[in-house]
Amino acid sequence: MKYGKTIIEKMRNKILNDKILKIARKEPKNFTRKRKLTVQDLILYLLNKKGLTTKMELYQFSKLCKKEEVSSPALLKQREKMNPEVFKYLNQASMKDFYENHVKEVKTYKGYVIVGIDGSSWEVPNTKEAKEYSKSPINQCPRVKVSNCFDVLNCYIIDTQIEPDNYGEIALAKRHLIETKELVGDFPLIRVMDRGYNSLSDMYHSNKTNEKFIVRLNHRRLKKEYEAMKSDDEWVEIENLYSRIRYYKTNDNELYNYYQSGNKVKVRFVKLPLETGEIEILVTNLSDNEFSKEELAELYQLRWGIETNYHYLKETMKATNITSGKETLIKQEIYSQFLVFNWLQAIQSAVVDEIDQNQYKHKMKININMAAGFIKYFLIYIMLEDDLTLRGHLFDELNQSILNQIVPIRDNRKYERTGLIRNKHHINKRKAF
Repeated sequence: MKYGKTIIEKMRNKILNDKILKIARKEPKNFTRKRKLTVQDLILYLLNKKGLTTKMELYQFSKLCKKEEVSSPALLKQREKMNPEVFKYLNQASMKDFYENHVKEVKTYKGYVIVGIDGSSWEVPNTKEAKEYSKSPINQCPRVKVSNCFDVLNCYIIDTQIEPDNYGEIALAKRHLIETKELVGDFPLIRVMDRGYNSLSDMYHSNKTNEKFIVRLNHRRLKKEYEAMKSDDEWVEIENLYSRIRYYKTNDNELYNYYQSGNKVKVRFVKLPLETGEIEILVTNLSDNEFSKEELAELYQLRWGIETNYHYLKETMKATNITSGKETLIKQEIYSQFLVFNWLQAIQSAVVDEIDQNQYKHKMKININMAAGFIKYFLIYIMLEDDLTLRGHLFDELNQSILNQIVPIRDNRKYERTGLIRNKHHINKRKAF
């Protein structure tokens, strides 16, 4: 059975299992007494969040669960006892299940899983706790760095890292790589990154460990090498310049000694002309025998999927509607909504194959805005229903509701910017919840 048809039931079993308590509590003494809100209640509450006020979220959740309503301070007090890593645990379990038990469904490019790595700066409530955690300047709203490793072909967030806004993106990328390699199992990886991830150290260690990458070159870096290119696709040895390697004397002594011994880092430079007349330069260690210049351009273009899905997360999933400035609560809200996003992608990926494309002029796809609304509506009912048969009926209704909301794919549509002032909320782009 397809991954999208089974994942909700599997995750429900994990959430409602008593073993989740060990992972979910921050301290052994937490959740030892019987309270109005259990660990499972808190997990379901966060998965069900719709970006409303805490009081309204609590009111709706209490009605759905047929529980006595608690106050907002009581909710926050209980949430502070819960480890946000429980949502990462659930996501890791679901990703491991996908890459290990649904191998035939995994979309690859020449056998590689293609992951895009990128970070985004997210504003959090302007509180004393948030400023202390985010290390933001006094005169600025506090922000956190949210970094994702995203499978651009299968549309899943494999790993998320959250740190203060000034935390280095390259350091987060290294953490992503460790987590992702464990979750994708036997699949080899190609990571695709924008120019903010230029790093001589990363190139050296990737060559050493044979980890494949494509990164867009910042034109202010390695200028001597790309200006010396005699063609649009060359293997280049990065020169030993003191201004270039002195930083690594204390930050990467292995690389520094490698250069001091007379060695050089060898990578492939590829020039790609853009429609604007500019030249984009990609740096990679992928063999020219295995990947042509055109294929590298196609792979780098796939990176745009992570940008698109940040938009879905922020606008459609309302993941930026964070209600607290405390580190634990910030991470709970972000991790939980990213988990729901992955379940949404799994379900719509399974449902899209049921569309009879022969009936339509254009190829059709799922309306992900409406799909987000349906999963937010049905998910809590499915999680709360004890009867297996009734849960199956609810899941079928969810699938059919999503299948009924399809839109055409119109490729290569381009419009010139007119400079006209537009409404923030377009009439055809209202949120579904």
